[in-house]
Amino acid sequence: MDDFLRLFGVNIHWASYMPFNNGDLGTTPLFIVLTMCLIGTVIINSVVKFSSFFNTAINFSGLFTGAYFANTMARAWHIPGIDGAIMIAVMANAGMCIAAVGLLIYHRNSEA
Repeated sequence: MDDFLRLFGVNIHWASYMPFNNGDLGTTPLFIVLTMCLIGTVIINSVVKFSSFFNTAINFSGLFTGAYFANTMARAWHIPGIDGAIMIAVMANAGMCIAAVGLLIYHRNSEA
């Protein structure tokens, strides 16, 4: 992506804007977060007792958004003794918990 932007004269480092990319970890944290969001989507779909493709997409998007914003806000923090990938997973889990509460409130209100 950086090389593509340099063709147009834009000199930014795309990786610096991705909260899941932590230097030498590559794309592994992104796959970890996507897997966590997929598992969370399955759990939410089983709790709300109704699922369609639209609800599944909303649940997955909401959880991913929560994980993304939590990692963006916690990017400067680092708990000593924790590996970078684990730190990303912990922050994603915290953000997904907050997003899941919001999704469950949304589904409760949409059933009535």
